[in-house]
Amino acid sequence: MSITSKRELFDRELQKLYHAEIEILDLHSDLADAAASDEVRAIFGGHEGDTVDQIDRIEAIFAALDMEPREQGSPIMEGLLAEKDQFVLDVEDDDLRDLDVINIGMINERLEITLLDRLILLADELGLSEPTVSNLQENRAEAQVALDRMQQFLEERRVGKSS
Repeated sequence: MSITSKRELFDRELQKLYHAEIEILDLHSDLADAAASDEVRAIFGGHEGDTVDQIDRIEAIFAALDMEPREQGSPIMEGLLAEKDQFVLDVEDDDLRDLDVINIGMINERLEITLLDRLILLADELGLSEPTVSNLQENRAEAQVALDRMQQFLEERRVGKSS
């Protein structure tokens, strides 16, 4: 499909975000299962409700734009899922596994934030209705909180190791 307008780009990116969020439900469950520590399991286990809310907001955007919710895959997301599958097979050490789980989670949140930033910019430029923009902004804020929580875990780990 050839993209010739900002609206077509917005629609494609919204479909990519929708696909990513649906994949994230399984990704976070898999990361929680792969984690070695209860602390890391809690980071991912507690995010499922937020992801469901984010999917609901995306579906509300589709409805507001009179579009059927549709997913479009992304090679980036597929690569992240493949990376997760590979590390589960390769990493046996508990500390390394927790580090890898957190790093994959951070890559995911950064991808999500990037998609959301692009969508927010396009929504503003297209003059889309306020519920659309606020739903995107709320999803972005939640993704940022999740990323911050993972970064805090890494910082606390680094400080704990240097003590």
